Amino acid sequence: MAATNEVIVAMVPFPDYSHLNSLFDLARYMAFHNIPVHFLCFADVNKDLKLRFQGGFNIHFNDLLRPSSPIEKEDRYGVPPILMYLEKLKEPIYEICVELSTKAKRLVIIHDLIMSEPILDVHTLLNVKSYIFQTGSTFNRYSAFKQTIPDIIEDDDDHEKLVKQMQDEFPLLEPHEKFLFEMELELKHQSGEIINSCKEVEGRYPELLANAKEKPIWAFGPFHMLLDSSSSNNMTRSLELFLDKQDDNSVIFVSFGSTTTLSQEQVNELARGLEQSNHRFIWVLRKGDNVEKLKEKLDGKIELPEGFEERVEGRGMVVNWAPQLEILGHSSTGGFLSHCGWNSCIESISMGVPLATWPISYDHPFNSILVTNLLKIGISVKSWSHRDELVTASTIEKAVKTLMGTIQGDEMRQRAVELSEKIKSSASRGGLARKEMESFISHIIK
Repeated sequence: MAATNEVIVAMVPFPDYSHLNSLFDLARYMAFHNIPVHFLCFADVNKDLKLRFQGGFNIHFNDLLRPSSPIEKEDRYGVPPILMYLEKLKEPIYEICVELSTKAKRLVIIHDLIMSEPILDVHTLLNVKSYIFQTGSTFNRYSAFKQTIPDIIEDDDDHEKLVKQMQDEFPLLEPHEKFLFEMELELKHQSGEIINSCKEVEGRYPELLANAKEKPIWAFGPFHMLLDSSSSNNMTRSLELFLDKQDDNSVIFVSFGSTTTLSQEQVNELARGLEQSNHRFIWVLRKGDNVEKLKEKLDGKIELPEGFEERVEGRGMVVNWAPQLEILGHSSTGGFLSHCGWNSCIESISMGVPLATWPISYDHPFNSILVTNLLKIGISVKSWSHRDELVTASTIEKAVKTLMGTIQGDEMRQRAVELSEKIKSSASRGGLARKEMESFISHIIK
């Protein structure tokens, strides 16, 4: 069959919402610019995305069946179990890409780093180019890369000073993380990397990472700000009414992402801390998704302290889901108590909302350092060096009061607003991030 398109883009996300949401934003942007995009993901995830992508064009959903056998509990030969599970997607992904490659002069694969093994065979196709999508910040990537290969580059004295100043806060990579970085070094087929960030946020780190890896890095985020049609309102009526009644910058949003489950003891302390702070809040409380099994939410129920909801009625709301970006963008929201996943950080920064940082795992400690020590738009609630300790109600109360009710908090908020304006300018037509995005599109279609 003769090729009917100059280029087709196939996106292969890691099938967890903390990874795929931003990649889907990128898919929408490219589709709006007349590039056919195929999204390869599990059927139930694609179904959910279709509901959110109403009235669109140029995005095609290719369903993958979940492998039937469960993820093994133990690593084999140092390989993370999740990679052995995802490797079973190699054949169906290859078959889809073979068909797509016949319909275009070039097939461009944009894939999550974790999906590198499942797309490996696709590189045997002659008209394929692939790019890694990194879900974290360049600061995180570079810091972790320095652990994997010390002395990658000499001209980073400022970073070395930062590491020495905050030695306890920089986590040592877990074995499975080190495996991923070492695997990344072996990837010879990838033509570059895409990161959901921008130079306004991360300064010289995109350049440092590009020099260290000797591959082009495109940092043109935040992706949600590139979408001209991203103004849809997913706010529930109760949340909207609550926020509309509050003064500007008076509400702190509390959320720990889709995969974090706090202990019952920690939930009790957090509830007491919020209550004692006497500040207004919206708290997303739920059990995290079971990422290892890529299944539904864990069973069981988290209990709030007896009488808590009655005592904070009118001042606080506890919900099991909330449209994070819309809440952060509301004028009443003045702070974000967060686990510091990168999606949460970049959304908060782009909306001009300072953070109270509470890193849980993965890249969260690096992001916390970026927010508090480099950008100076956040305050630490829980440091990485005390990650195994319970955060007391008094600590939470003090952090909330500092962020929401002091001159120090106001100064952080002002810096966050100024940074937000720079990001908005960068993402607008003629801005640096927009030009970087246009540069990437030109690169893949030329």
